[in-house]
Amino acid sequence: MKKELLICFFTTLVSVVNAQQNKNDVLSWVDPFIGTGGHGHTFPGATTPFGMIQLSPDQNTKSGDWDWCSGYHYSSKTIMGFSHNHLSGTGWADLGDILVMPTVGQVKMTPGTEDNPSSGYRSTFSHEKETASPGYYSVMLDSYGIKAELTASPRVGFHKYTFPKSEESNIIIDPTNKIFGNIYHTLVSIEGNNKIKGYCYSNGWGGKRFAYFVMEFSKPFTSYGVYSEGKIKNNEKIALAKDAKAFVRFATEDNESIEVKVSLSPVSTENAQENFDTEAKNVSFAQAKETAQKTWRDLIGRFQVTGGTDDQRKIFYTGVYHTFIAPNLYMDVNGDYVAAQENMNTKWFTNYSTYSYWDGFRATHPLLTIMDQKHTKEFANSLISRYTDRKDHMPIWELCGYDNFCMLGYHSVSVIWDAISKGIPGIDAEKAFAAMKDASLTDKMSSSDGGGGLNDYIKLGYTPSENGASVSATLEYAYDDWCIQQLAEKLGKKDEAEVYKKRSMNFLNTFNKENNHFWPRQKDGKFIPDFALNDWKKLQPHWVSGNIWAYDFFVPHQIDEMMNLYGGKKGFEEKLDKTFTEALNMQGEQHVDISGFIGSLGFGDEPGHHVPYLYNYAGSPYKTQKMVKYIRDNMYAAKPDGIVNNEDCGQMSAWYIFSSLGFYPVTPGKPVYAIGAPQFPKASLKLENGKTFTVIADKISDKNIYVQKMYLNGKEYKSWEINHSDIMNGGELRFVMGSKPVK
Repeated sequence: MKKELLICFFTTLVSVVNAQQNKNDVLSWVDPFIGTGGHGHTFPGATTPFGMIQLSPDQNTKSGDWDWCSGYHYSSKTIMGFSHNHLSGTGWADLGDILVMPTVGQVKMTPGTEDNPSSGYRSTFSHEKETASPGYYSVMLDSYGIKAELTASPRVGFHKYTFPKSEESNIIIDPTNKIFGNIYHTLVSIEGNNKIKGYCYSNGWGGKRFAYFVMEFSKPFTSYGVYSEGKIKNNEKIALAKDAKAFVRFATEDNESIEVKVSLSPVSTENAQENFDTEAKNVSFAQAKETAQKTWRDLIGRFQVTGGTDDQRKIFYTGVYHTFIAPNLYMDVNGDYVAAQENMNTKWFTNYSTYSYWDGFRATHPLLTIMDQKHTKEFANSLISRYTDRKDHMPIWELCGYDNFCMLGYHSVSVIWDAISKGIPGIDAEKAFAAMKDASLTDKMSSSDGGGGLNDYIKLGYTPSENGASVSATLEYAYDDWCIQQLAEKLGKKDEAEVYKKRSMNFLNTFNKENNHFWPRQKDGKFIPDFALNDWKKLQPHWVSGNIWAYDFFVPHQIDEMMNLYGGKKGFEEKLDKTFTEALNMQGEQHVDISGFIGSLGFGDEPGHHVPYLYNYAGSPYKTQKMVKYIRDNMYAAKPDGIVNNEDCGQMSAWYIFSSLGFYPVTPGKPVYAIGAPQFPKASLKLENGKTFTVIADKISDKNIYVQKMYLNGKEYKSWEINHSDIMNGGELRFVMGSKPVK
């Protein structure tokens, strides 16, 4: 009996120690399943920071299934395979290149359906036998008894499939898989007994593009075949068709693992091979996993928070993970890349794409100017090169080097100016200005929200209502013009600075004093007649996502002028109060991106992310503090549907990170941050320069949510903004919290 008790004691002790060690590993606080439910649109699979590869399961890739933009949704019960690139939290989709699926038994070359998975190579699965952490994903494919494991390097996906005993263990290679895209043709070529090469040529949100691949298996296959024109062709090695695929077969012992390594290139098969040789040759799955997880551990570990609830820490660290997924590397190891559908080569920068700038200029990229200046430089130079090297224009929303013109504005200028304004080295300001100026003169038709209207904006001083989303466009153009003005002044370009200063004030031309809104204005100069604001159909033609309540506050570069329009600080505060408390009672079909309502403001879409912080400028910072806490507590959760809408390549997460630290970039391009309210008793940022910036929240609790006093490096601090340089110099920002507002 004593022996049994002793064994039980030591077993329990080991379990407790292991649990504590696990909690001490920052990766244990990251849950990649957050955002895979609801409308979050994230993926759970394996990737590296800003990597080209996002190796993740696909379940549904039809364009009508909006919540499967990442290829995966937590509600699905089947998996059709694992493809090598995915978008993180976007509202539209593409990618899903080169799907791989292990099976047992009869070879099937089409995926089948969710309702009838056995009609194809699809498998059932359960979340109980599915795990994910940064750099690693695994799931049991119940239909076949196969355990699938995934990891990645920047340009290579690593698969490990553990099979049951069978003479019919198969791996299906399906280059025709595409998320919402269209296939022109695919090529597969089986070489020797352990290698396949090929490509897919497709058209989608990332434009017309090639995805070349090289695939190697750790074990020689015993038989093989291809599929084309709807037929399986055993023992044939090459297929070129709209539906060309391949399969290989093995004899496996019980619990035998076969590893598969797949490299991609946007340029050529030869480049895919060079990428493979550089990152995967003589590298095992275990080694690749260890490297990927160490990379994530080192990166995420630079953010350190203590205290708070387990859920708050999980949301925070998962947010850090999501913030460092995109933009994505889009360049081979030899310097080849694709921009505007042309093959390019460079040595002066590393090329990236997946620029969700309508979202990320607000908080994602300002966060990176603090925590990842190295990549910030590369992102800026990639954008500038579209003008200097490719002789094209900087994009609105770029995927795979292709501008899909989604959303409005030319917010690449914001990302570049924000970096320059904060002194990030390695960005040529003259080249930047030339590219920014060109972007401000190039009228692009928005693919999602109607006409761009930039030519009319330049001529009239506003975007007329005859163009789609005219109010949103005018306000966004004016902010972007302010960014260009700032760089022109820095470079001593007085005439151009004056031009863009005037353009930056164009928001005044769309303000309707009669109804107290920024309002659609016709080409003839007349505002359109008033209409009821509870009718979605009447709102949506004039604002992005119909969100008039956010755009009534989108003048981040001229907050004092905006407050004057509403009657000064008092009127502005009353306008904010009304927005946050007045219910909408909307009629008609709601736009899917309008969600997370606080009164009239839909926090789930990005134009309103800065609005809670505007109380600071009205002289009531305690209302900012209260609202920030409300949003943290009610718009985020540690569960699959824990993001109130599309995560949008890190923007939703970056808001949470900043707002947990206690400050936020209300005006990207100004090297200052508005003070909010911290969430954790202590949070530290380990900076690239070797210094550490720490935020302390004394006496913080669920009741003590209001800032009583602040101290910066021991001296009382009375400003409601903190300078970027104060953060980068390291030191300590100490908040003293209390239960009563300080008015």
